[in-house]
Amino acid sequence: MGAKVLEPGDDKPLMTKVADGDQQAFGRIFDHYSAKVYAYAFRFLRSQQLSEDIVQDVFTNIWLKRDKLPEINNFGAYLRVVSKNHTLNALKKLALDFKTNEISQKEWNDIDNTTESGIMVKETLALLNEAIQKLPPQQQNIYRMCHMEGLKQKDVAERLHISPLTVKVHLREATKTIRGLMDNHADLPLLLVILFHLAK
Repeated sequence: MGAKVLEPGDDKPLMTKVADGDQQAFGRIFDHYSAKVYAYAFRFLRSQQLSEDIVQDVFTNIWLKRDKLPEINNFGAYLRVVSKNHTLNALKKLALDFKTNEISQKEWNDIDNTTESGIMVKETLALLNEAIQKLPPQQQNIYRMCHMEGLKQKDVAERLHISPLTVKVHLREATKTIRGLMDNHADLPLLLVILFHLAK
C-alpha cells in the first residue's frame, strides 16, 4: 500500500496522533496491522467476507475509542485481544443463527453451497452429525432432543419415562464423547466448538 513500515517504538507516538484525530497516522496503523487481523479472523472463520468484516469492525472500534489509545502500552497485544473478541462474537452469532433456525439434516441441501459461509455451515453440521451418530442410541436420542429440538431435560425425562438425573447423566456422557471425537479433528472449524457449547 506504499506506507512506511512501522519500526519498533513507532506505535506509541502514532497512538497519540490517532487519539488526536490524525487520520494519516490511523492509516499507517491500519496498513501495518490489518493483514494480521484478517489472518487471525480467517484462521477461525474460514470466510473471506466474514474476515474482512472483522477487520472493518476492529479498526472502526479502535477509531471510535481512539481517546484511550495513549493508555495502551502494547498495541500489538491489545489488537490481538480486540481481534479475538470480535472473532468469537462473530462465531457466536453464526452459531446462534444456526440454532435459532433449527437447521436439521434434511434441510442441509437448502444451504447455499456457493458461498464460503454456506460451505462452512454444511461442513460444520456434517461433522457434528457424524459425532452424534457415534453415540450409543439412548445418548444420541437424548442429545438430539435436548440440543436439536431444544427440549428441557425435565421434558425429555417425561417423554422417555426416565428420571431427570438419568437424562443429565446421559447428556454429560454424550457431551464428553463428542468432545473427545472433536479433539481428533485437527482441522475442525472453531464454529463447531462454539455451536457445541451454545447448545447446552
